[in-house]
Amino acid sequence: MFVVKVLGGLTIESTDGLVPAGALQRRRLSLLAVLALAGERGLSRDRIQAYLWPESDSARARHALDQLLYGTRRELGHESVASSATELRLNPRVARADVWAFDEAVREERWEDAVSVYAGPVLNGIHLADSEELEFWTDAARMQRQQDHLRALDELAKAASERGDAMDAVRWRRRQAAVDPLSVPIALDLMRALDAADDRAGALQHARLYQQLVTTTLQVEPDSEVAALAAAIAGPSIAQDRERFSPAPTVFAVSHNSDGQSMPEFPPPAGSTVATRETRSWRSRVGRKSAVVVGLSAFAVVFLARSQSHRSLSASPAARGAEQSADNRALRVNQTSDAEARSLYRRARALWEKRTKAPLEEAVVLFRQATERDPGYAAAYAGLAQSYAMLGYFGFGPADAMFPKARAAALRALDLDPQAGDAYAALGQALAWEHEWARSEAAYQHAIRLMPGDATAHQWYALLLAYLGRAREAAVHTGHASQLDPLSVQVNNMHGMMLYYGGDTDGALRQYANTVDAEPDSAWVRQNPWVLANFSRVAAAAGRHALAVRLAERAVEVVPGHPRPLIDLAYAYVVAGKPDSARASFAHADSTHLHYAVYRAVLHGLLGEPNEAFLWFERVNEWPLPSLVTLNCEPRLAGLRADPRFDRIRERLHLPHYSGSLVSSDRARAKR
Repeated sequence: MFVVKVLGGLTIESTDGLVPAGALQRRRLSLLAVLALAGERGLSRDRIQAYLWPESDSARARHALDQLLYGTRRELGHESVASSATELRLNPRVARADVWAFDEAVREERWEDAVSVYAGPVLNGIHLADSEELEFWTDAARMQRQQDHLRALDELAKAASERGDAMDAVRWRRRQAAVDPLSVPIALDLMRALDAADDRAGALQHARLYQQLVTTTLQVEPDSEVAALAAAIAGPSIAQDRERFSPAPTVFAVSHNSDGQSMPEFPPPAGSTVATRETRSWRSRVGRKSAVVVGLSAFAVVFLARSQSHRSLSASPAARGAEQSADNRALRVNQTSDAEARSLYRRARALWEKRTKAPLEEAVVLFRQATERDPGYAAAYAGLAQSYAMLGYFGFGPADAMFPKARAAALRALDLDPQAGDAYAALGQALAWEHEWARSEAAYQHAIRLMPGDATAHQWYALLLAYLGRAREAAVHTGHASQLDPLSVQVNNMHGMMLYYGGDTDGALRQYANTVDAEPDSAWVRQNPWVLANFSRVAAAAGRHALAVRLAERAVEVVPGHPRPLIDLAYAYVVAGKPDSARASFAHADSTHLHYAVYRAVLHGLLGEPNEAFLWFERVNEWPLPSLVTLNCEPRLAGLRADPRFDRIRERLHLPHYSGSLVSSDRARAKR
C-alpha cells in the first residue's frame, strides 16, 4: 500500500518497504498529487492534461499523459492508478492519500483525528506545473483544508471550554493562532480563553503581539475589537490610563456656506463642550460658524469604540452613527458564508487603505476573486468599485476605463444590497468623473445617510465639495471624518488640505505636523506620496520653504515622473521666489502622462503666465479629479479663476455657476 501525502508538502510512503526511486520523478509526483487532491472519484483525463501540459495541444498532451501513466504504473504497480476511457483515479486498494483521511475525519466530526492528520497546508512549498488553472485549483484545495483544520481546532477548543478544561482550550486556541495569526476572531478567542484560564497578562500580551504583527505585516491600524477586549480584560486601570494619556481636545466646525445656506451639522460626541472664543482659531476668518470641542480622546476611540461600556456612554447621534456604521461594515463583511471570500475581502481592504498603485491593483484582484467565489457578495463588489475609483482618481489607470468599472461594480453591489453606503460613495466618485455634479452629491448624501459614521463617505463628499469650490464646507466634512477615524492617515491628510483651502494655513500645518511628524510609525507614513505632496503645499504656503522642497522631493521619489507631486515641488519653488527652479523641477514630469497637460497649465498659472496656462488648458482631454481641487480652491490660482477665459473651462466641466462671493473673493486675491 502506498500513501500519497500532500499535507505539508509532497511525499510518497510505502507500508511494505521502500518507495521505488523512479516514482519520485517530478512529473510522476505531480500526477499523483493531482489524483490525491481529486479524491477517490478521480479526475477527467482532459482536466489532468490541461493542468500538467497547459501549453501543449490536445494530441501532444494526451500522448504525454499516456507516457506518464505508463511509467507511474511501472514503478508503483499496474493497479496503482485505475482508469477508464475518460477518467483516472488512485486505486484505494493499492494507494491512498493523507488528505482523504483528513476529509473523512472532518466529515465524521472526528476532530482530534483530523488535527493529527493535518501536517500543514496542501502542497506547502511545492510547484507542480506552470499552469495558472492548476494553481487556482490547488489554492482552493489548500484554503478549504486550512479552513477545515481551523474549524477542527475551534471545535476542540469549544469542547474543552464546555467541560471546564480551560488550559486545554488555551492549547487549541494557541494552535489556531499559529495557523492564522492575523485573524481577528481567532485573536479574540485566544484572549478570551486566556482570560478564562486566569491568565490576564497572557491575554493582554497576545493583544500587543497581535497589534504589532498587524502593523508590521499589513501596515494598517489593528482592529479595534482586539483593543476593546484588551481594555475590558484590563479592567479599571484603563480608565486611569485614559485620563493620564488623553490628548487635548480638538476642534471641528459647523458652519453656513457662502450663500447663507446651512451646512450639514454634526452633533459632537458625548462629553463635548461648546468652544470658547479663544479656541476658535481659523473659523473667524472663513465664515459664520459655531464650533464644538470634541472631548473624545484617540485613546478612548481605540480602546473603547466597540466595547459595551462605550456603547452606553455614546449618547450623541454622531457617536451612535459611528458605532452603527462599524457594525454595518462588520455585518457586510460577513454577509457571505464563504470563509475564503471573507479572507480575500479583508486582505483586499487592507491593501486598499494604502491607496498607491500596486496595492490598489492587488486589491482589485482580491476583490474580484471574492466575487468569483461568491457572486452575491455585495461588500466585495463595493470594495471593487472603490478600488477602481481610486485607480482612476490618482491616475494609476485610464480614467475612462477605471470609473465606468467603478460605476458598474457599485451598481452591482447596490443590486445585491440597496443599503450599501460604501457603494453609493464609489458611485459618487464615478458620477463626479462624468461631471454629473448634482447626481454625485445626491449619491454622497445618500451614502452618509446610510452610513453616518463612515469616515470615507465624508472624506469623498468633501472632495466633491472641493471640486465645486466649496472648500469651507469640505473642511467641515473632513473634520468630522477625522473624528470618526482619527487613526486614518488619508482622512487626516485630506482634512489638512481642506483647512488650507478654507483659509487656515496655520491650522493645516498643525494638522500635518500631528499626522506625519508626530506619528511614531512615520517611516510608513512617509511612503505615501499624496500625504507628502500635500504637506509640502501647506509648508510652502506657511513659509517653510526648505521643508516643502524636501517633502515634495520625497513624494517624487515614490512616484517618479508623476506630474501631480512635481507640481507641488514647483509650487514650493514658486513660493520661495525661484521660478527657474520651478520650471526645472516640472521638466522631469512624464509628458505622456494623461494628466500632464492640466498640471502644465497649473504650472503656468502659478508662475503668473495666464496666456500660456489657457493654451495648455485647451489641450486637456482628461481632467483628473485632484486637479479640480487645485483649480477651484488654490489661492494662488485666483487670477486664473477671475479671468473671463476660465468660464470656458467651467462650461467644459459642466460646473455649476460660480457664486458671486467666490468670484469677488478670487478677484480680490488676484489684485493682491
